[in-house]
Amino acid sequence: MPKTSKAQLKAKDKYQKANPDKTYYWKRKSEARGFIVPSSSTRLYKLIESDPDLKANYIDDLISLQAEIKKRIATIKG
Repeated sequence: MPKTSKAQLKAKDKYQKANPDKTYYWKRKSEARGFIVPSSSTRLYKLIESDPDLKANYIDDLISLQAEIKKRIATIKG
């Protein structure tokens, strides 16, 4: 995998400092996606796959999140 250049890192840092609200939003969205669709290389994915009880809890959590997301969309749309 190619390394990120110093110029790119500096530009990213500058953008994040100039746009803290967008940076915060994207970070939170990424965290939510990381829980909903964990990468196969993550600890969460490995735990879910290796522990049947945790997998059942995870499925329940996803169902609960799905219901909360539907409610939130309805609230926002009015």
